[in-house]
Amino acid sequence: MTTTPSTPSSEALQAAGEHGRDVGMLRAATGRGELIQRGQVAMLDALFASADGTATIDDATADLAVPYGDGGHWRGTVTRALAAAGIIAPAGVARSLRPSRHRGYITRWRLIDRRAAMALRDRLAEASNTKNTPDGGGRRGCI
Repeated sequence: MTTTPSTPSSEALQAAGEHGRDVGMLRAATGRGELIQRGQVAMLDALFASADGTATIDDATADLAVPYGDGGHWRGTVTRALAAAGIIAPAGVARSLRPSRHRGYITRWRLIDRRAAMALRDRLAEASNTKNTPDGGGRRGCI
């Protein structure tokens, strides 16, 4: 009698996928702490500037046409950390405007704790020395 391997449960598959994502995000973020801090400042600035309190990581990007030399995979940590802190929450999806993303889906985020966001933004900006420094794109804190 032969046996067939059992298919893992959907919970096991989900856990394996989340573990792989977490490992990949950690690997991508290693050694990029300052970039991630600047990205969080830029994301918070984009949310503060938004009329409806939502933004995507594209809104926090200085030049959408320029691909990241390192692939930019660390950028997922920017929003993930803000969400883990309870400052933002997913509000939908959008299509990326960055040509290197080939119009792939990205998360639209909603600001949910403005007071905590302002305090974090000030701490991060002070730590990364970007509080009021315009970048090449002319938008404060953009990555």
